[in-house]
Amino acid sequence: MFIQHNIVFLVKFRAKTKYSTRFAAIRIKRKEGKCVGEKPSGAMAGESKTKSQLLLFSLFSLFFFIHAKLDLHPSDLKALLTLQKDLGVNGGQLKATTSDPCNADGVFCERRLSNKETYVLRITRLVFKSKHLNGVLSPAVGRLTELKELSLSHNNLADRIPPQIVDCRKLEILDLRDNLFSGEVPSSLASLTRLKLLDVSSNKLSGNLNFLKHFPNLETLSVADNLFTGRVPSSVRSFRSLKHFNFSGNQFLHPSLSLNTLPKRYILAETPTSEATTNNNNNNAPAPSPTKSRRNKTTTNSSAAAAPGPSSNPHHKHKSSKRKLVGWILGFVAGAFAGTISGFIFSLLFKLALALIKGRGKSGGITIYSPLIKKAEDLDFLEKEDGVASLEIIGRGGCGEVYRKELPASNDKIIAFAIKKIVQPPRDAADLAEEDSKLLHKKMRQIRSEINTVGQIRHRNLLPLVAHVSRPDCHYLVYEFMKNGSLQDTLSKVETGERELDWLSRHKIALGVAAGLEYLHMSHSPRIIHRDLKPANILLDDDMEARIADFGLAKAMPDAKTHITTSNVAGTVGYIAPEYHQILKFTDKCDIYSFGVILGVLVIGKLPSDSFFQNTEEMSLVKWLRKVMTSENPKQAIDVKLLGNGYEDQMLLVLKIACFCTMDDPKERPNSKDVRCMLSQIKH
Repeated sequence: MFIQHNIVFLVKFRAKTKYSTRFAAIRIKRKEGKCVGEKPSGAMAGESKTKSQLLLFSLFSLFFFIHAKLDLHPSDLKALLTLQKDLGVNGGQLKATTSDPCNADGVFCERRLSNKETYVLRITRLVFKSKHLNGVLSPAVGRLTELKELSLSHNNLADRIPPQIVDCRKLEILDLRDNLFSGEVPSSLASLTRLKLLDVSSNKLSGNLNFLKHFPNLETLSVADNLFTGRVPSSVRSFRSLKHFNFSGNQFLHPSLSLNTLPKRYILAETPTSEATTNNNNNNAPAPSPTKSRRNKTTTNSSAAAAPGPSSNPHHKHKSSKRKLVGWILGFVAGAFAGTISGFIFSLLFKLALALIKGRGKSGGITIYSPLIKKAEDLDFLEKEDGVASLEIIGRGGCGEVYRKELPASNDKIIAFAIKKIVQPPRDAADLAEEDSKLLHKKMRQIRSEINTVGQIRHRNLLPLVAHVSRPDCHYLVYEFMKNGSLQDTLSKVETGERELDWLSRHKIALGVAAGLEYLHMSHSPRIIHRDLKPANILLDDDMEARIADFGLAKAMPDAKTHITTSNVAGTVGYIAPEYHQILKFTDKCDIYSFGVILGVLVIGKLPSDSFFQNTEEMSLVKWLRKVMTSENPKQAIDVKLLGNGYEDQMLLVLKIACFCTMDDPKERPNSKDVRCMLSQIKH
């Protein structure tokens, strides 16, 4: 069996000329475990001697390629020459050698792949320790983008640390200790996130330590023996790799970090002075000053590497525990005193609040909910005993009378307002009959519900609460007066022939009520269910625009709930959904059922309580409507006053929507948004 594998080596090597390049292609075929070399032209060499020579040639070419001489990147070379000049390397022991700079003392290079897919040498380490350098650190250091280590310790380098050093993104070791650097450390130094060692100790650096922001890989940190001020940043606690740090020797640096607040992996390095060395038992020895001699500074840096051990002085331990005990006692006493004062102040404020609430209940108050009222003083007459005696009564209800009053509005016009009076149960309600007392308390719950609900909602199809006036014996609710009264009053006048209500007006009313319901059910949060939707609670403004009113039975239902359970049935017979009768649970679909009945009333022209339905087999508007709509002549359900106007088809569509809204199963009823959309699509 013939087995063959082709392996191609592309060998690239340099000749003696600087930039000349040669290529040699070697193809080796493997046949039955034997290697056969082929010439680049593809011709087969038959003799074994030729095969061996070609194989040796390929191996030699590879070896030559690996050990070929590489040149230093031009940018690094230029930056290195500038650094050597500014550091003063030429004047010290180290001499710059432009012929082979990577072989210079303290310069370390590594091979990197350039943009031209060729290998070049890049400077990765500069180590000039104890070279007696007297220059400055040049900004050209930022051009050494592959630099991993910069060690310039134990020299006499002066001036500032150049901000361009942050361009050395791969820097892992920055050792500048024991020099004469001054000024502030660049705040952008925090961008060198690869740093593992940062040592700028024993210099003349000043400013704050805000450059210590985020060093996730930092293991050793020392800023000792400088002129730093301010506080040690709390961000040092987030250096997860930090093992050794030293902040001592900065006279004006506030030690906001302590050993007790640091993780156990941290080791705080102290810098003992010559005085502390002679007095080993004195733990409060001062930190060395940065103005010490060079000789003493070298000694302190060597001793700062080790962490301090625990004190062996028993007297000091006893003294420390005694201080802690005294601190605990003082803290307990101070806490008890502060608690007593706080309790006294709280009780005083609580009593004042109760007195304020009681006083408000006695004297009453005015709350404005709408900008229609120009100023609260316009309602002061309601706080008087005979304030409403001279007002025109426009209606009476179970809670009290409804008055009409014209007041100046905020737009300097005179606007008519409707004022509803609700009698409040007396404090000695026990004198009343039990039924009367329950009724009054029920009405008060309804009035509170209306204030809490209507006072917060604003929509063109909802009757807003303009103001609320509280008195000890009653409450006044102020609404905008609706000139055309309620829909029930209007339909009654139409039936007696006192006024007319054409189909376009009726459709406009139905669309307005649907828009108001959509706002209550879909837009307002929490959702509001009216629970007593009927023609008597739909008022008509000057433009015959519908306004939903009377929110005494309304309930706010949180978004997370699907229904609310009550202890008894509330609402008006003929408009109450069947499931509410049966299980006392109401949802927004209960309002949809009531709205379907109202749609039937608008087209039929009769209320559910009309004697007409009492004389039918169904004895119900909803059941009678279903029967008529499935008969051969559904137009008999339309009000006779509306026949012959050419809108019979549109009215039949509205009756179909009414049947849809009054389905027995609430899940089959549409929501308020769908109802409003269906009504708005009926064109005239």
